[in-house]
Amino acid sequence: MRGARAEFLLMLLVAVAILGVLAGILAPVLSNKLDDAQIRAEAETLRSLRRDFEATFDSVDFSGQNESSIAGDGLAPGTAFTAFDSATGMASRIFAPSVVVDPAGWVTKLAIKRGVSSYVAGATYTALSQNQYSSIAFNPYGAQRCVVAGPTAEPGQQRYLLVSLMVPPYRALAFPSADPTQTFDSIWDQSWDSTQAQAPVSWSALLPAAQVALWNTASSNNRTNASRLLVERIVQPKYSLTLANNSPTDTAWVDIGSAANALVAAPNSGTVLSTSAPGFSTGILSGRLIVVRRGAAPATAYEVQRFFLYSDVNLTVQ
Repeated sequence: MRGARAEFLLMLLVAVAILGVLAGILAPVLSNKLDDAQIRAEAETLRSLRRDFEATFDSVDFSGQNESSIAGDGLAPGTAFTAFDSATGMASRIFAPSVVVDPAGWVTKLAIKRGVSSYVAGATYTALSQNQYSSIAFNPYGAQRCVVAGPTAEPGQQRYLLVSLMVPPYRALAFPSADPTQTFDSIWDQSWDSTQAQAPVSWSALLPAAQVALWNTASSNNRTNASRLLVERIVQPKYSLTLANNSPTDTAWVDIGSAANALVAAPNSGTVLSTSAPGFSTGILSGRLIVVRRGAAPATAYEVQRFFLYSDVNLTVQ
């Protein structure tokens, strides 16, 4: 009996040892598969956020809902411009442990678009808050997502970057912080899709060598840290309006977004271009509401057209 017991215990120990070896082999494989699944899921989440972001462009509530409320784009005085993240301060946002609810912030406007109302202006949330608001602000690794607006003076377009860095906050990767346009363009122009993606070449002169190496080094799952930066590029086109007033008696007034009487054409005055109006020299952002009125005076003018701008438009008043 003792021999049988000893043999059983020996076999049990061997089985446990084999299971331990298998667990050691399988654990990294399972962890890598989970990591891949999280990155794929986050990429899809970013695409969904991008679609909702773009869907706000035709909102007429510039202070509360429209993400493209940007200074210098012809909005009326008093508009609460969208609070975007700074290209030169991305690391501080991404690795911040909490987010403060800003009524004009891009997160809040996306929350409104998604029908989320369970948040309090001025409140502070962390990834552990696990509410609908924090689910927009934080990715599965507890790092914050960012939206950065590109240069506002580009003719024909307004660009935005929606990014999510899929690393734990303690990794503390750095971004260039000298020039916002340079940082924005370096991220925009770089391909981040490969599992062996590298930091932009220009970063070698903008970051310490150790930081560049950290971006380019494989962290886990044979992925470089650079490949963990998920990027959605958003382009909002800009268009032009041409107003030709051939009426011998009526003046034409055109509202562009919240800018009342942005274009004014006197009777028989010929052609007026939107590029000549303050705030619209580089074009009118896609989705702006256009209202055309005509008459002898503003108080008695009547509306003749109303539409959202999604192409170059020629208007004629006969």
